[in-house]
Amino acid sequence: MTSDEVEASAKTESRNKVRVHRLEERVGDSVAFLGYAGDDQNDMTIWHTEVPPSLQHMGVGGRLVEQAVQLASRDSSRLLIMCPFAKEYLARHPEVKERYAVRLEEAGSVRGLHPYR
Repeated sequence: MTSDEVEASAKTESRNKVRVHRLEERVGDSVAFLGYAGDDQNDMTIWHTEVPPSLQHMGVGGRLVEQAVQLASRDSSRLLIMCPFAKEYLARHPEVKERYAVRLEEAGSVRGLHPYR
């Protein structure tokens, strides 16, 4: 999925006005990214994490998720996870959520948002 596809999905799935952002980690010519959005209710949604094969199994995706959680704890009232990788990573690393005292919400419990496919 590209950044443009992440942005289109975020704007389609959310009922609120969203601002789409991207965290990146570059290694050589390879770029991993995490697409997230903030809305007018000060909520943050992690939509997608993309790690090219050359950067997989190096902790790059996890670092991007941790950076996003840190941003959410600083700037948002709650964090919604639509990205399967981010959801799985945070389930395996509950200390990340605890370290930043972020309030996670399941996508299906928020009106107007459907789990990302």
